[in-house]
Amino acid sequence: AFFALPASIKGKDGHPVNALYGYLDMVARLVRERGPDEVVHALDDDWRPAPRVAAYEGYKSERPPEPEDLTPQFEALVEVLAALGMARAWAEGWEAEDAIGSLTSHPSRGDRFDIVTGDRDLIQLVHDPDVRVLFTRRGVSELDLLDEAAVEEKYGVPPKRYADMATFRGDPSDGLPGVPGVGQKTAVQLVKAYPSIEALVKDARAERRTGAPLQRSPGLRSRIREAAGYLETMQHVVPIRRDLEVVVEAGGRDDEELDRLGQRFKV
Repeated sequence: AFFALPASIKGKDGHPVNALYGYLDMVARLVRERGPDEVVHALDDDWRPAPRVAAYEGYKSERPPEPEDLTPQFEALVEVLAALGMARAWAEGWEAEDAIGSLTSHPSRGDRFDIVTGDRDLIQLVHDPDVRVLFTRRGVSELDLLDEAAVEEKYGVPPKRYADMATFRGDPSDGLPGVPGVGQKTAVQLVKAYPSIEALVKDARAERRTGAPLQRSPGLRSRIREAAGYLETMQHVVPIRRDLEVVVEAGGRDDEELDRLGQRFKV
């Protein structure tokens, strides 16, 4: 929302509210068009969790600082969501994706979750029939609905192996280089050929010829052997946590507070 709308959208105090307005507009559209029983807004408690950084120091280390005008709008958004009576959720010391993973991984009977996101990491959480991803392409006006079949058709792997594919391929936005020379196509081939990263590394290290796909490509086999330590480390970095205690805050709607905030952030 921040980058989609101009910073010239400012409140009465002269501070930009473009992200605040844009986010609330998207939420309103989702609620109006999809009619969910409940909306939960997942927040980062720490965007570089200590356990991930301890496993791999380069995790998100080169990301530029967030724009100066964005940080206050996060704080304003939390105030508005609280006044609306909408739930906010986070896992202490972890990212929003980990809170989402932990919230959706143990559904009660009949629960159905739609995760609205532009972050492909969350594709690994898709699980029929409980969890789908609504992947944003143009705000929320165009969404790709991803269930298990759609994930496999689009990315060539099932959701439960998406994290393995992402590990091979890497993710520059998170500072994860992947295996040198391995792109999307080869990453998919490796996932299909081996049941796990452990099995792949074991085959790469094997002295005898097993006839497995990796053995037929000496160059790739060598790169996997050299990247074995990285691949093992990534298993503590790439998978989303699903076992965390999630803090959920929700109260009643406060119309007086909404009126006050409406005046404060009025453009």
